[in-house]
Amino acid sequence: MTHTQILINQLRFILPTGKIIFDNLNFVFSRHKTGLVGRNGVGKSTLMNLMLGNFFPTGGSIQVEGKLAYVPQTTSFAENVSVAHLLNCEEKINALHRIMQGSIDTQDYILLNEEWDVEERIQKWLSLFGIHYLSHNRLIKDLSGGEMTRLFLVKAFLSNADFLLLDEPTNHLDKTAREQLYSAIQQWQGGLIVISHDRALLNLMDEIVELTTLGINCYGGNYDYYEEQKEIETTAQDQRLQDAKKSLQKAKNTIQLSREKHEKKQSYGRELRRSGSIDKMAANAKKGRSERTQSKLLIKEERLLNQTETELQFAKEKIEVNEKIKINLPETNVPRGKVILDIEDLIFSYPEKNNLIDHFSMKVIGPARIALSGDNGSGKTTLIRLILNQLKPTSGRIYLGTNHAKYLDQNASLLNVELSILDNFLQLNPEAKENDAYQSLAQFLFRNTATLKLVKELSGGEKLRALLACVLMSKHPPQLLILDEPTNHLDLHSIKSIESALNNYQGTLIIISHDTIFLENIRVEKIIAAPFQVASRIEVHR
Repeated sequence: MTHTQILINQLRFILPTGKIIFDNLNFVFSRHKTGLVGRNGVGKSTLMNLMLGNFFPTGGSIQVEGKLAYVPQTTSFAENVSVAHLLNCEEKINALHRIMQGSIDTQDYILLNEEWDVEERIQKWLSLFGIHYLSHNRLIKDLSGGEMTRLFLVKAFLSNADFLLLDEPTNHLDKTAREQLYSAIQQWQGGLIVISHDRALLNLMDEIVELTTLGINCYGGNYDYYEEQKEIETTAQDQRLQDAKKSLQKAKNTIQLSREKHEKKQSYGRELRRSGSIDKMAANAKKGRSERTQSKLLIKEERLLNQTETELQFAKEKIEVNEKIKINLPETNVPRGKVILDIEDLIFSYPEKNNLIDHFSMKVIGPARIALSGDNGSGKTTLIRLILNQLKPTSGRIYLGTNHAKYLDQNASLLNVELSILDNFLQLNPEAKENDAYQSLAQFLFRNTATLKLVKELSGGEKLRALLACVLMSKHPPQLLILDEPTNHLDLHSIKSIESALNNYQGTLIIISHDTIFLENIRVEKIIAAPFQVASRIEVHR
């Protein structure tokens, strides 16, 4: 197709609840690699579903010129089918095999459609995603979650689509699988629209399209370029806002001076009339002129105020509030030289997995920041559970040098989802007064009625922020904080809020994450890669 595009024209979409998601949205997606970013809940996945025809516009239109292939955030397949069937290649492969065995049936040649390299193409993409070992007749029900996700990606890349639509494709991928996806995207020649918070992935894009409550904007370049432009834009918007505030104040001052001057003249005129310095006719004429002047002044003042207030409102409307978390956490401080964790010659096995951790030793001293990396199933979470004494080692020794350690899992399971943020804070910190709780939560950007929101109603970013508030603002906050994949399912704004909070933390940090940019931004000093089978002793200290 010579002119492939997705044309969005005056799009309006309203949820059954009455909430307006899009109102008069206009945009054209061309055949580029496009990163679609924006806060959770702003409508990114909704827009993708409208493109696919899964939802229908309330008003306006979406015109798709070209073939689409889609990979959703969560992949599942209920039917008991083969790999080849899922990839829509089963009939072609069977036809190819019959022809190779001597078939001259016309239907086989029609089915194959001269795709003699169908098996090679499948194998190429399976290999690219590290699942080359899957046979074409392997049943989907026997695959792991990671294998299923990668197989759906293979299906999309095999589809010969004009546009690939990928919704958070790296959420369930480990480091190796992410790198395989990056490689596949670099080789892809068609159009691509990807919703993602993965900044390494977004840096492979030709353009970043940002969806906000204010509309849609395109930035021609990758994520780093987008960040630079947003910084320039935000600075300019802030300046416009300050200028508008100054103009409004100046207008109010001008009006006040004008009124004082006019009042002075009126007072003088009244004094002349009282003293009899001017006759009645002249006094009435002066009074009439004064009233006309006052009327003109009021009209002029109203225009000036309306103009400056409109400018201020316009400047405010151009700004999305993006506050950073700025807190002081002295109680989390770990002195330099203090041994927080000492692991000696650790061995651990599951019945089905011998020596998952084998003769591993590590010493963590002071407020160090460590990341554990490695493929899914390589022992990262197991090591954390051993450190927290939730599992017993086969042999070896683990010394934990603080009584104040906290593990924050992906599901924020420390929080009671049926309670509000405020009630969770008070439950986790029983010594805290309600006023203390309000003050603590405000520092994590939960103010006034926001503290009364139920945890089950929070987005992923809000939930993690609430959890950090409950834990870090405690009377005895953790000197060791352990986080497991904290950026999964978070939008970019939420990730930056979490980065801001963690950069104020003064204790020891151990984090499981595949997000290399996130690790850089929170100043991780050492990345320890699984499998944990290191004979030599690792020492980490700041």
